[in-house]
Amino acid sequence: MNRILSVFSVILIVMLLAWAAYLRVPFVQEKVASFTEDDFNDSNIYTDLESISERLDREILNGSDSFTIYLKGMDVDSITKLNDGMDGIFGSGETYRQVGAVGDTYKKVTITIKKTTNYFVYNAYVNGNPIPETEKKANILYMQVKQILDTQIHDSMTDYEKELALHDYLVTNCCYSEETVQSPDSDIYRAYGALVNHDAVCNGYAEALQLLFLCCGMHSEFVIGKADGVDHAWNLVELDGKWYHLDATWDDPKPDQGKDALHAYFNVSDEIMEKSHTWEREDYPLANSMDYNYYIRQGLYFKNFDTYKTSAYAAMVTEGKARYEAVIENYQENEADMQFVFENNYRYNSVNWQTFSEGMYNVLVLKAE
Repeated sequence: MNRILSVFSVILIVMLLAWAAYLRVPFVQEKVASFTEDDFNDSNIYTDLESISERLDREILNGSDSFTIYLKGMDVDSITKLNDGMDGIFGSGETYRQVGAVGDTYKKVTITIKKTTNYFVYNAYVNGNPIPETEKKANILYMQVKQILDTQIHDSMTDYEKELALHDYLVTNCCYSEETVQSPDSDIYRAYGALVNHDAVCNGYAEALQLLFLCCGMHSEFVIGKADGVDHAWNLVELDGKWYHLDATWDDPKPDQGKDALHAYFNVSDEIMEKSHTWEREDYPLANSMDYNYYIRQGLYFKNFDTYKTSAYAAMVTEGKARYEAVIENYQENEADMQFVFENNYRYNSVNWQTFSEGMYNVLVLKAE
């Protein structure tokens, strides 16, 4: 009898060990989890940060406070870098906590979300959702965004016209901040600083335009890169299926131009932008068109100085416009060239000029007094 019990015990132990080993097979663990975990499925399993970042972006715009995913081949610590690849305009990941596991292969992680002032403004303007009373700055920014869009934008406008109106509004109503050394959460880095305080650095300019563009239904992206080797931010805008760079900060040079809006970096291609700017090309759409460049659209793009001079003279002398900006290909600044403004007329006493050059693309701005 004891021998029978011993044999049975051995068989039972072997069966239990075999069952335990069977349960450790990843395929089996996945099958069990698909029945026991409501959210365990292919669409909720992640193996790289980029995909998680895209999911986080969607969850923020959908108004989520948190969401749960499964990591495969990744440590929880690795997703603490999740915010590094995001623009953070509407929100970011706040906490990352492992709340379970599926065998040895999958880690179940909950990510909580921290929403920005911009999110509440966007959600109120686009979806009509009320802004919480606790979000004081969001209420102020919302009123400013609504006032700008009500006065600058109307339904009959094309996206190009909307872009131009909002760009010119921002450039003429915001000054590049003198207080560039601030804490990371300072208003100078946010849309609030650019639109409410009228004082911002590049991040604030780009964030303000991104918020305004998205609120009026345009397609755009917030670009993080460098300009002349310094950290910088600007926008990419989609018009008729093609993408264009827009750098409002560099269109608002110091000293401040007052009510004069420059358009040197309004809808330019990668080829022009790369002369002074760098960015991770694979992270952003290709911009290889100049169809919607400001100067081309306005008939202010010239192949040589002689054709430029004819047009500039007609505008400044015949029509009396004291300011004229245009592109001249392969132009090198020459003080003697500017004397054409005074030929056969006494309209102006003096003329000042600025040039903004990116290779063949040379913007010349004349201002006479």
